[in-house]
Amino acid sequence: MITVVIVSFHSQHLILDRIKEIGTNVPIIIVENSKDTELKKKIESQYSNVKVLIPERNLGWGKAVNLAINESKTDYIYLIQPDIILLDDCIKKLIDCLSEFNDFAILTPININQKDHKNYATYVEKNKAVINNKYDLEEVDHVDLSWVLNKKEIKDIDYWDENIFLYYETFDLCKRLRDKNKKIYISKNIKTSHLGSKSHTEHLQFQSLLNRNWHYNWSKFYYFKKHHGYFFGLKKTFPNLIRSLKKYISCRFFSKNHEYKLYYAEISGLISSYLKKPASYRPYEKK
Repeated sequence: MITVVIVSFHSQHLILDRIKEIGTNVPIIIVENSKDTELKKKIESQYSNVKVLIPERNLGWGKAVNLAINESKTDYIYLIQPDIILLDDCIKKLIDCLSEFNDFAILTPININQKDHKNYATYVEKNKAVINNKYDLEEVDHVDLSWVLNKKEIKDIDYWDENIFLYYETFDLCKRLRDKNKKIYISKNIKTSHLGSKSHTEHLQFQSLLNRNWHYNWSKFYYFKKHHGYFFGLKKTFPNLIRSLKKYISCRFFSKNHEYKLYYAEISGLISSYLKKPASYRPYEKK
């Protein structure tokens, strides 16, 4: 009925915990973007229900997810990040819920700490009646952190946008689904917990920040340009460019630390997106 998909990048310290939470009765596909073939050997030798895919290069989020979706054999995908803890028999409850309810494109468990990361949002007022008393399903416009994907419902929008390497990919997916009147639900009785910025090993922390700053800004302009036009995208992001330029100049010439590189990454990401260049920045890869 359901396959769990995990997109990983140097997340060895978290993957085994997620597999244990999921159990051995559910197929699992891991897309390991770091070319860690030793991790593949280790996991596949221990768990017969787990398949680890090693792409030739880091695919980012969208391409990796689509690869796993196409590889899966079930009607539903439960897509999680490595730093999502599955609480209180989460997988079992999802399977039970799917046996009773399937009129959705995306269904998402609630993150227990909404103050740290609210993983759903409603932009247009809807009928907020409880759809299923047992699982407390509420229709929303946007969900984040983890996603049960109904393959039949999302197939006609071509799944995830592969132009987006990281960030804003969920906003894009949910908007395209809403534009086609597809249904998105949050379950307030099925729960997860988000560790937050723990999905990579500690020695990659600064590179992770560079990666975040570049791709977040690239994707922000790309998203608004895609859905609202080029000039609307400029309007939404040009203040970010000015702020980043000011911070870059301040840090570059009046500070001895390397913080200026973070602001340079923001500037570079935005300008690349303005010039309609692909999201090609890969700070982790050796030249």
